[in-house]
Amino acid sequence: MKKWLNYLWLPVVALLVTLVWILYFHNPWVASTLPKWPWLQSTIGRLGQHVDEPPAEDEDPDNTKNEIPVHVADVSVATLHRYIEGVGLVAPRPAGKNQMAGSATIAAPVAGVVARVACELGQKVHAGDVLIQMDDRLAKAAEEQADAALVQAQASLAVLKATPRPDQLQLAQLAIDKAKSAVDFAQKNYDRQKQLAADQSTSGKSVEQAAADLAAAHNDAAVAQKQMDLLKASPTAEELRAEEAKVRQAAAALASAKVQRQLLTITAPIDATVMALSVNPGETVDTTRTLVTLIATDRLMVDVDVPADQLPPAAEGAQALPTQVMRTSGSATNDLTAAITGKITFISSQVEPKNGAVMVQIDLPADTTLRPGETVRVRIVAEEHKDALAVPREAVVLDENKDQVISIVEGNEATHRTVKVGLEENGLIEIIGDGLSAGTTVVTSGAFGLRETQKTRVKVVE
Repeated sequence: MKKWLNYLWLPVVALLVTLVWILYFHNPWVASTLPKWPWLQSTIGRLGQHVDEPPAEDEDPDNTKNEIPVHVADVSVATLHRYIEGVGLVAPRPAGKNQMAGSATIAAPVAGVVARVACELGQKVHAGDVLIQMDDRLAKAAEEQADAALVQAQASLAVLKATPRPDQLQLAQLAIDKAKSAVDFAQKNYDRQKQLAADQSTSGKSVEQAAADLAAAHNDAAVAQKQMDLLKASPTAEELRAEEAKVRQAAAALASAKVQRQLLTITAPIDATVMALSVNPGETVDTTRTLVTLIATDRLMVDVDVPADQLPPAAEGAQALPTQVMRTSGSATNDLTAAITGKITFISSQVEPKNGAVMVQIDLPADTTLRPGETVRVRIVAEEHKDALAVPREAVVLDENKDQVISIVEGNEATHRTVKVGLEENGLIEIIGDGLSAGTTVVTSGAFGLRETQKTRVKVVE
């Protein structure tokens, strides 16, 4: 008996599955064939849960009677730009006309020993401020010696220029007067001796002696006159030139000594900030060692390479393109409110043959927060269209002919309109076409489902 039951359960299960399948999928047919007892029909109805979906109605082939959901926006008036972008490096400005350089690397002009360091890191200095004082004792002694030599040469020149002195002229005149008196006395003695000789009252030797004395007196008078003439002619031009040359030589030696001493006092050549200091008192330095590095944080620039073919024709020489400089790290990269406005001051006339780039120099404002060595992103306004008609970028699509089109919404209908596009910025794109004006409603999302050759009914989705 038990063995027979083991074979019976399989047909029973199959029968139950069949009944359930018939009741589930053919419930209306089962209900119609069974008696119309309320309790039986209710039970059959609860057991049958499958309901055939009604056949879908054919869509009307005319799309104009089917509303397509779309998103819209209005045509707006905006100022759009075309940018040239590049990455540059912040660096100190080179010296310009009537403008200090932005940096200076300072070494000792002469070898020596550092006596005093008069600056510190981060200190702001002005041109002429002492940075480092080197030992100048030997230079000071040489300067004093040269100064003394100049004083001596000047004194010698002054003495020469002071001749002849009045007392020298007076003595010379006395010598002339004395010589003239001697000539007169010798002349009288000679005349008397000649007279006596004619009377034979004196000898011929006395006459000869008187003649010799007269000649000697004449010579003395000539010498005295010559000395007077020499005194009056002093100093000669040659003597003056020689003494003046000695004075100039001594002055040059003094100037050289002063320069040598000044070289031992190292001063700041520009207004800047001490960025590096690599020397201590007592150290021996030479001309090859960098001691101080100065950088002016208010005179910085950015060197950036940009494609030469993207610069407008008027850029060369105009150097007035608006420029934005932004940090490449942190949130400021994409935050235009954090951009710094710079000024193009130089555009190189040489193009790099490897990449077609040209170097552009941009001066930063004096109050910039950028630092030397910082990498920045540069945006140069290469082109600007003011009062341009613009729509969201997604409003412009390509039709079957690859033409740019927009869909204009009028009431509950949309129509394609071919346009030309211009500049694109911040999600807006410039459109150019006939019959367009600000405030016109265009499709921004869903335009691909619209018919191209006729109007399409649309439903605006908020």
